[in-house]
Amino acid sequence: MAEVSLFVGPSGHGMSPESLQGAVDHVLPPARRGDIDLLLKASREPGVLILCDGVFQIAPAVSHAELCRALDAGWQVWGVSSLGAIRAHELRTEGMRGFGYVHAQFDRYEDFNDDEMCLLHFPQAPYFQVTEALVNLRYALEEQSLPLGISTAAGQRLLVELRRLWFGERTDERMLSIMRGPAAMAEAPATALLQWLRQHRIKNLDLAALLAQRPWCVGSRGNRPD
Repeated sequence: MAEVSLFVGPSGHGMSPESLQGAVDHVLPPARRGDIDLLLKASREPGVLILCDGVFQIAPAVSHAELCRALDAGWQVWGVSSLGAIRAHELRTEGMRGFGYVHAQFDRYEDFNDDEMCLLHFPQAPYFQVTEALVNLRYALEEQSLPLGISTAAGQRLLVELRRLWFGERTDERMLSIMRGPAAMAEAPATALLQWLRQHRIKNLDLAALLAQRPWCVGSRGNRPD
């Protein structure tokens, strides 16, 4: 069976190293440009490559070209949760496969963009996050607005205000301030929404679902379509 290599950082926070290592053959840190080529050179035969997290400011991001080289070499290449979801959408006609809620948002919303996946986090494992990814809040609003009595208008105002901010400013404190202010949410549902979000971050849930379902075990290897 082909070996599975996973590039993961904050999207795996909360999952134990043992659970990650039990799900794949190689757990690697967030990918930088050149890491895919290094993986290909170090591997005896094509395998499964899962791109979840990657760097994009402190170093050049994973390029489309190196992912296409993996596809051309016969690798299954999957993208999920974060940079992986972005690249999977961008390379959907080249054979890269996307998975999960985050990846699906590119088709749901014309204005959905890369910024929604971004957050600040500690640079080493276990990659504690400092700010919140906007897509996690989007998911929380979809799941909890009705149970918490949050109106659609209030949720939209919250998303609009947060989209105006740099992702490094999207802290719990800033989100709560906007909930109380421009979004005009009551204190109790605003606090409950953030508490629920912390336990149900969709970027983390997407990764966990991918590892549980193991869709790479079905179908053929991921060469580019003709």
